Amino acid sequence: MEAALNYKKRNKASKKEYRLTFSEWMLKTIKLHKRRTTKDATIGFTFTVLLFVIGMV
Repeated sequence: MEAALNYKKRNKASKKEYRLTFSEWMLKTIKLHKRRTTKDATIGFTFTVLLFVIGMV
């Protein structure tokens, strides 16, 4: 019984969450926004062209 409890404690201790530093967090956030901006622009442009073509018909 004690061995099982010690195993659980050791296992929880080894699974600590990795905390990002501020600079790592900022870099991750900037990359995410940069990707999102490009994707949003592409979707917006496609939608605009689609509406334009529908409007012409």
